[in-house]
Amino acid sequence: MRKHLYRCMTHLLAFLLSLNTVAVADDDGKIPVMRIDATEHPPLQTGLETGRQAKALFPDIERRYDAHLAALFSPAAFDETVHKYLPAILAQLEPEYQEELKGVAGAWSLARDSTPGDGQLSLDEYRILNLLPDLGFAPNGSGFGAFGKASAENGPIVGRNLDWNSSPELRSLQAITVYEYDDRSIVNIGFAGIVSVMSGFNSQGLFLSLFGAEPYSPYRSVNMPDKGLSSSVFELRRALEKSSSVTRASADLQYKTYSFSNNILMADKRSVQVLEYPAGGIAQIRLWSSPLRTNRQWEKPQQIALVDCHLLATLPDNCKDANDVVRWQRLRTLAGFSATQPANGNAISALLFDTSNRSYEIFNDETLQSMVFLPADNSLYLYTAPVSGKAPLAPVHQPYLDLLAQNGESLDNGSKGISSIWLAWLAILLLLGITVWVSLHSRPPSDGFRDG
Repeated sequence: MRKHLYRCMTHLLAFLLSLNTVAVADDDGKIPVMRIDATEHPPLQTGLETGRQAKALFPDIERRYDAHLAALFSPAAFDETVHKYLPAILAQLEPEYQEELKGVAGAWSLARDSTPGDGQLSLDEYRILNLLPDLGFAPNGSGFGAFGKASAENGPIVGRNLDWNSSPELRSLQAITVYEYDDRSIVNIGFAGIVSVMSGFNSQGLFLSLFGAEPYSPYRSVNMPDKGLSSSVFELRRALEKSSSVTRASADLQYKTYSFSNNILMADKRSVQVLEYPAGGIAQIRLWSSPLRTNRQWEKPQQIALVDCHLLATLPDNCKDANDVVRWQRLRTLAGFSATQPANGNAISALLFDTSNRSYEIFNDETLQSMVFLPADNSLYLYTAPVSGKAPLAPVHQPYLDLLAQNGESLDNGSKGISSIWLAWLAILLLLGITVWVSLHSRPPSDGFRDG
């Protein structure tokens, strides 16, 4: 009987261990998440920890980023960027962010001098990686949001495709960084060791995402005002650190001066809007009901969309690229949501993965990331392009629901995984206890305790 009991318990033990393995393997296919404790650490220490974790994930991170820069820059363009454009932006960058950049660099093996393609990375090259959107490499794409009666979720729902010139090396370095402060957490949806923000949100439910809006030109040029030039990607991060609503974030961002025209998709627990900035001018807020140019009408209550140009009637018409025009019309066609047929997560996911209109698709060969975000509970669903750059036939927005679990959020998905692991180990300990008890009580009495 004991042999039969042991055999049954062995099979049950193996089954429980398999449950544990499955629970841990649920994250397969997702990009890594780095958690940075920034509660009481100075920026330099925060940067060191960010760099340390990134280096641990990708030991050859310097070589990979160097290869990506080599794919972006010719030697002449890189030299011009280092000596002409980079200093102007760094001169206005807040000291705490400069310290954080130095911290990351201190955790990596950087060369004193380096040029793209030599297999090494210098401090200037690392700085450029953080400032690419301010140096002519616009984060393009398509965006959409629904709220109020047009949303089937418990509050607004927002989505964004990031279309960006990438390389296998950059695609291999995609990561999420969570900065945990005393009063909030900041989620940066980007790349390992990059501390600037193109898309991100905070624990208050504020979501911000940067889009290029510069008229198409075959020549990359930078608008360099005499003074006051801000970094768009670091201003987004600061807004996430300081603001909890689109109203406050708009006020913080509206009067900044950037090197390029841009759009910022903004969402919070109540609404979705767009901030349109013309280079050299003042940014203006676009609501779903804002007057647009006569050839770019919208008329979709409590829904808003954007591409890589400005649509407000009060701004110069720079929406002339066929790629922008066709995608805008397609978004207008797909935005058929209403109180009787509101948008849910699946509907926004399908919209972002739309491949109609060949050569002008919403989801296209340049799409590096695609995300759906629900501010009400800070739920993120994210697609990231594989290293090969070849999108799967059926792309999926993977759930990242436990990013802010450290802040006490009640997350069923995360707690289930933890509970299953603990229950499995408790069951194992219980079975081991039963095994010992059965073994002890099934032995014949020893001579010392045998009745006389």
